[in-house]
Amino acid sequence: MTEIDWLRSMILGSTKPAAVREWIEAQARAETPLYDYRGDHVELVTATALHLARREGGDEDIVMMAGWLHDIAKPGLGGSDDHGTEGAKRAAEILREAGVDEEQISAVQYAIRSHVGLVRDSPLDTLEAQVLWEADKLVKLGVVGLLHFVLNGIRLQPGMTLSDMAARIREYLPLAAKIAGSMQTETAKAMARERLAELKRISESLDRELSVLKEVQ
Repeated sequence: MTEIDWLRSMILGSTKPAAVREWIEAQARAETPLYDYRGDHVELVTATALHLARREGGDEDIVMMAGWLHDIAKPGLGGSDDHGTEGAKRAAEILREAGVDEEQISAVQYAIRSHVGLVRDSPLDTLEAQVLWEADKLVKLGVVGLLHFVLNGIRLQPGMTLSDMAARIREYLPLAAKIAGSMQTETAKAMARERLAELKRISESLDRELSVLKEVQ
């Protein structure tokens, strides 16, 4: 091992435990989570679904109820792996208690059951379910999708470097293209094309900027 290799190993070996302490201390001092991914995701999906419904036509109340409740049974919220089916059941209980009529509840349940899965090759049976599905996938593309990946990735895959993140983003692009190609409404198709192009551009820029690391590795 050369002196330079030793220095690199020493510095990186000391920054890792320091970073662990910093994150723990930061959360201990905070009265809110360092980042509430699920809350952010649900709000963005609901807003995006409403945006689509207003342009494509659809029952806005059903879309909003389904949007806010679509991840109510996610494992992180005390739910199950089959969060679409379980979420539909929980949604019905919540909405009945709120006095929502059964026809609306049934429509909300269908949308929630149907929103799972990253790709589709045919439209769903109702517009409300379709725009919820599209909204849930659109937030996985573009700058929003990138930020969610980075912020949530810190929790899910601790220890990732920027180079690791850049590699994951690059590997995700083929799936992102399939997600974008699964959109059915014209509004969602246009949004997906724009967001996919932006994600590709950012991925290329990130790879280019991080290429200097080859000089010291």
